[in-house]
Amino acid sequence: MPQHVTILIILGLLTGMAVSWGGILVFLIVFLAFWERRRSLKEILFSVGLKGKGLVKSVFWSCVLFPVFIAVGSLMVIFSYFLGPIQYVPAQNTPLPAWYLWYMVFYSFFPVAVVEETVTRGYILDRLMPQHPLSLAKALPAILLSSLAMTLWHVPSYVGVYSFSGPWVVTRLAGNVFPLSVVLGIAYVRAGTRNVLGPVLIHFLLDALPLILMMM
Repeated sequence: MPQHVTILIILGLLTGMAVSWGGILVFLIVFLAFWERRRSLKEILFSVGLKGKGLVKSVFWSCVLFPVFIAVGSLMVIFSYFLGPIQYVPAQNTPLPAWYLWYMVFYSFFPVAVVEETVTRGYILDRLMPQHPLSLAKALPAILLSSLAMTLWHVPSYVGVYSFSGPWVVTRLAGNVFPLSVVLGIAYVRAGTRNVLGPVLIHFLLDALPLILMMM
């Protein structure tokens, strides 16, 4: 076990993860079971796009649009030149051991990418357009509304957890979270498979790549 890693630290991290995200998962499962009358966990997961069917097309369309994600991310680099470096460490500035970055890479995949894409694309976007049109013009209102929901979801963490300054909050929401969510919505619609695993993969890579680069 790496230096400075103890069972108590691991339990603390897992407990924090469960407290932060467990309620969301439980609520979603219970809601789908009672509101949509899904009778098994497999049926619940299938209904929000966590399935094998359509995986290839889902990943394909998400990867095709990957240059757009990189372009949006590059804009944040330009913005940072004017706003100054962004602070990823929580407000108390507690020194973190090197292994914590590996934990954050895992955390970026589950629960962050999986849960956020399941809720935003697999449930909200999917339910806003039940006919799942391949026409982006018809799907655009649903894409914009679901992306707005994803954007607002990030406000409490940016303000309360990371204590970003006002300009950085606005910049990251309007210049990063919202446009990236829109592109992920486009990829989800164009795939036409109601499978969220492609957006999950891209969401994970976008969150994890900066952490991986920090470890190189």
